[in-house]
Amino acid sequence: MSISLLLITSVVFSATFLTLCFSADQQYEKCQSPLRCGSGSAVFPSITYPFWGTEIDKPDYCGLSPFKLSCEDNQNLTLDIGNLTLGVVSANLDNKAITVADESLFKGGGCPKIFNFNGNDHFSLSHNTQTIDLFINCSGGSQIGSLSSISCKPSYNSTNTTYHFFGKSSPGQGCINAGEIPMVRFAKNDLYQSNLALNMALKQGFELIYNIQDKNCRDCTNSSGVCGSEPGSENFRCLCKDKPHNSSCSVNGDQG
Repeated sequence: MSISLLLITSVVFSATFLTLCFSADQQYEKCQSPLRCGSGSAVFPSITYPFWGTEIDKPDYCGLSPFKLSCEDNQNLTLDIGNLTLGVVSANLDNKAITVADESLFKGGGCPKIFNFNGNDHFSLSHNTQTIDLFINCSGGSQIGSLSSISCKPSYNSTNTTYHFFGKSSPGQGCINAGEIPMVRFAKNDLYQSNLALNMALKQGFELIYNIQDKNCRDCTNSSGVCGSEPGSENFRCLCKDKPHNSSCSVNGDQG
């Protein structure tokens, strides 16, 4: 072997060896990288556990199955809870809180969905969420007396429907209670004081608290790890620079 060829081989080998030595574990890198979905990075920090989603470039080992996020039109983060598709407004991972809004409100002329959601095994309404009553089929023109209203076209009907909010006053003549809809407390207060239009108040969404066992996750993050899960079993994994561990990245911790 010539000296030049030997030198080239040595350089390539050394570069490969250094890359392997100093590159972090792929799962660790992926789960701490920014999510990809329009302005979604302004909603979530780079780490999203327990939330994940293939459409946002966060594989399943970055989270838990009930917390899957999607990216509608490559722009808007959405979360499915049962048969509801909700737009993600904001998230506070420290408080295990996520603010969501009826996704149909962000589509031109979409009507608010009336749904009775009181929580499930994974999400519950926070103390920052209250409800308001919306009314339809009111008659009386300008004498209806609602504080605010929204006119929209339901997907199942070709004609417009107007939803009214009356606050503490009595509903107008012939009004039918369409049902309750959740709303964050500050938006409801502004709505009562006529400082916010009904459609804008609804777009502020409502806050949910998500339910997870997070002791292992706290131990993991305290050791500079990233919380994750084992594909399939979804057992907790602490993703570290060297490899996934069971509980933490500590030298003396469980090596997994």
